[in-house]
Amino acid sequence: MNRRLEQGRRSKEEILDAASRIMSQRGYEGTSIAAISKETGLPNSSIYWHFESKAAILAAVMERGASRFFAAAGLGPEIDAPPAERLRLALQGAGDSLESSEEFLRLLLLLLLSNDKPEVAQGVARVRAQGRERLRLTLESAYSPLGDAVAREVSERLVDFALATFDGVFIAAQFDHELVLRQGLDRMAESIDALAQPIIAEARQATSR
Repeated sequence: MNRRLEQGRRSKEEILDAASRIMSQRGYEGTSIAAISKETGLPNSSIYWHFESKAAILAAVMERGASRFFAAAGLGPEIDAPPAERLRLALQGAGDSLESSEEFLRLLLLLLLSNDKPEVAQGVARVRAQGRERLRLTLESAYSPLGDAVAREVSERLVDFALATFDGVFIAAQFDHELVLRQGLDRMAESIDALAQPIIAEARQATSR
């Protein structure tokens, strides 16, 4: 029984691995159960035993990819350093996690830009919401030495800018990976901190009244 359960687990992971590879190259519409079957060597019946539909496979791919990426990215180190440096190190940590999550992020952006099926759009929206919240928490953690109220204000007002900038850095890195990713994330941290300064001053003024 344990051997069969382990075999089933491996088959499920093989299906998700194959689906992730194919979808990141061909998109959701260009991926078929037959293509996944050919890639894994598993019969269609085995794939349908694990997943009731292609949409269910996509949902599992997105859930697994998001979980792995967020776990690897973390919120940044708890060090005695200015917020700008804490943020830079946190973003560099997220950049390191891109190495193992590049396929997932490429699929996410591909689906975001090219798919309008409700079941797909809902899954993408859920992952984007998770990513936005994780990035907001990263900003809040970086600026936490300035106080909870200031850190929340900075994170809430700059999270959407940060998310859009991260998307841009990731896309640019597909063309010149090392140069753009490292320098791009450093420039991203600098830009966020520059925008944060008037917000910090404003929040401090409001709390001192």
